[in-house]
Amino acid sequence: MPSGASGEPSEPELLTVSEVTTQSIDLDKLYTKDVTTSGSFDLSRVRDISFGKLLEAIPIPTFLIDSSFKIVFANQATGTISHDWSNMAGSPFASLFPSEVEILHALSVLQQVFTERTTQTFEGLVRIDGNILWCRINLRSIRFRGQRSVLAIIEDLTAAKKQLLMKEKYEQLVQIFPIGIAEFVLNPPVPAHSSPEDLLTAIFDAKLRGGNPEFSREHGHPDIEELRGVRFGDLLPSADRYRPVYLRWILHGCPVHSFESAEKDFRNINRYYEITLVGNVRNDNLLGVWAMRLDITRRKETEQTLRAARDKLEERVMERTAELVETNQQLTVQIVDRRRAEEQLGLLVEQLDEALAKVKTLSGLLPICASCKKIRDDHGYWTQVEVYVRDHSDADFTHSLCPECAARLYPEFFNSP
Repeated sequence: MPSGASGEPSEPELLTVSEVTTQSIDLDKLYTKDVTTSGSFDLSRVRDISFGKLLEAIPIPTFLIDSSFKIVFANQATGTISHDWSNMAGSPFASLFPSEVEILHALSVLQQVFTERTTQTFEGLVRIDGNILWCRINLRSIRFRGQRSVLAIIEDLTAAKKQLLMKEKYEQLVQIFPIGIAEFVLNPPVPAHSSPEDLLTAIFDAKLRGGNPEFSREHGHPDIEELRGVRFGDLLPSADRYRPVYLRWILHGCPVHSFESAEKDFRNINRYYEITLVGNVRNDNLLGVWAMRLDITRRKETEQTLRAARDKLEERVMERTAELVETNQQLTVQIVDRRRAEEQLGLLVEQLDEALAKVKTLSGLLPICASCKKIRDDHGYWTQVEVYVRDHSDADFTHSLCPECAARLYPEFFNSP
């Protein structure tokens, strides 16, 4: 160990405090003079000295950039973002950026570090091996043997950025969603294998952590912050008639589940809601519950109106059907009566036809003697009237005397005294 003039051990130069006027890392202060005065030094050989070994040990991708804005060193951790990291030395710093805007911004910040010798940090898109990453780049000025360079430490924030963007988009979606959405948190979390009753008790005691404006409006509040910390059981249906619904949901592992409820809103008006629940189960613990609440009152009222109209229509159909059945029965009776009448008429027609078939009619002019009353037939023979009628019809005669003839022929018997 080096000693001072007084014989006391002197402080190592590594620990010597010097007045710092810039934010540059002065490597000349970290090494003995025989190293820093031994001649020119090539920054690309920095891994051969202890500072380079220190950079290699850093678990974050790290570059050294010279005054010409070229990468002269890349540590092994750069392999986490590049498969070809060992060949990055000699590449322009600008080659890391995918667009003209990103290049101009990065070079502007790098120039500022070289000029002002201050530490700068910026975030942006980086293109490595054809992949686009979102990175935070920390730039720090370094001086060694009169040469200035910049130490660039690159943090890959792609996963975090994606998660942040997804979270922001998710929150924006939740805020504009036309249904009430709220998140309830169990404190502490409850093992998912606990009894359904214990889980239900914990869920009813879960506190609201956040939600969207629609959920707060449904409870009569303009801002969700006014409901923060309120119990699940005080904001969502918890009456005994809903317990079986919750218990079935819990027994199935708290998946996405919906059910309908009938409640009074904050104005004490009867409303209908569709409630959807999603359990936040992680590592076999129930951490919380997402609840979605959709007002379906108008739909239910429409359904009731349609149901009443359908019932009325069914009643009218039944009445009309009964009327048609009665009319049909009457028509059936009438048809039977008509058929019977037709049958009777048919019999009468048959009888009439039969009677007519037996009737012989006399027609035309009959020549009759004005004296004896004989009739001349078609053959020119004169026959007695009774004979002619008998031959030309089905009539027959019986002989008798009219009173006048009887008195004329038998005056002794028929003349009055």
